[in-house]
Amino acid sequence: MDEDNSKFMEECLKEKEVIQKAGAYPILTQLERNSASKNSLSNAQYFLEGAKQIVDGATPYLVFTLGFFAMEHAANSLIAQKGYKVTDHKCAQIFFSKMLNREDLAKALSRAYNARIAFNYRNNLSDYTDKTEAEEFLQNEVIPFIEEIEKLLKGT
Repeated sequence: MDEDNSKFMEECLKEKEVIQKAGAYPILTQLERNSASKNSLSNAQYFLEGAKQIVDGATPYLVFTLGFFAMEHAANSLIAQKGYKVTDHKCAQIFFSKMLNREDLAKALSRAYNARIAFNYRNNLSDYTDKTEAEEFLQNEVIPFIEEIEKLLKGT
């Protein structure tokens, strides 16, 4: 028990200095950009379809997780078309607001991220019988974001 206790104390209770890798890197060839964009868009559509199906099921609040992932993959699809692979949510937001001058998309992605985190930590999600929040999130945040990204992708 003492060995387990000391391992937990060492790994979990002590502060550490962490070196974080870059949150984005260039995609050098157009072929790689197209492939990464296509794959990310496919994933976005997959998560979106899951969100649409789950909102009417027994676990509608999973829409916040699936919807955010749909948005994140859609964002990554556009960013890949522009020549970058983003591995950090914050970098995706910065890319939209600064590189594309689309503060609206950066804010939408941020709202979705915050909603997902909030629902991850709510107690007893199964007690929520009113799925209005989940439906509104899907209709007002997720679907419009993905539709706008798809328009932008067609314009590139």
